[in-house]
Amino acid sequence: ITDLFFQFAHQTGGGGVDEEGTYLEISGVKQLLHSIGEKPSEQTLADLFLSADKNNDNKLHLTEFLMAADTVLAGAPASTVWVIGGPGSGKGMICGKLSVQCGAVHVSSGAMLRDEVASGTYLGREVAEIMKKGQLVCSAAITTILRRRMREHPGRRILLDGFPRSLQNANDFADQCGKPELALFCHCDDTTMIERILKRAEETDGERADDNIQTALKRIKAYHKAERPVIEWLMDNCIPIVRLDCNGTQENVWNQLLAIGRLMRLAATNQTSR
Repeated sequence: ITDLFFQFAHQTGGGGVDEEGTYLEISGVKQLLHSIGEKPSEQTLADLFLSADKNNDNKLHLTEFLMAADTVLAGAPASTVWVIGGPGSGKGMICGKLSVQCGAVHVSSGAMLRDEVASGTYLGREVAEIMKKGQLVCSAAITTILRRRMREHPGRRILLDGFPRSLQNANDFADQCGKPELALFCHCDDTTMIERILKRAEETDGERADDNIQTALKRIKAYHKAERPVIEWLMDNCIPIVRLDCNGTQENVWNQLLAIGRLMRLAATNQTSR
């Protein structure tokens, strides 16, 4: 956001520089927000200026902008379930079924990033280069995109597929959106994940740029590097963790969830009857 601030402040009609430093005018703020996929109404844009422009000089300097932008962009957090697992572990299948059976909203961090790339925004172009290399997208970028997507479903339980991807993701999300109510941990052997990724590449004719053996190995390595710190973060923050063995068939994995559901319904019934 800071880099974009200076970029649009120096564009014609976007802002300028005075004795207090670089500033954005309202047109520059609008262009900046559009560049990251944010399209606030004219009223929201005016509210940002009204709350941040303390001198009523129609200028937003960096500190003012960052404070006001955080308020405008934050939105109301939804209840969330983190679905954690390596690439090809079956996270998407689990989330897809849960969204149908339980009415939850399935948000795939990977699909979300690919949508951002397809949108052609400034942020999307940066994400594209990172994804091609099989590296993790920086926490600030993915949390910004995720928070924007969550605002589309106020009050709904959201299944975050493939999130968090790092300890920094977990900390940033908790700071900006609150802690999750539950985490599903999809355990799967590396060999199985690679086989599934290559099979998916064949079935989709290489539709996804990251579905190849070189990138798959990098993604799995990156996942394992972040896995333990994230699990420890969940434990330290007393977030319930449900571990699923995802090496088997889709039916086998789904039956594990159904068994947990039956057990919890029985426990809830017994608790109510006491």
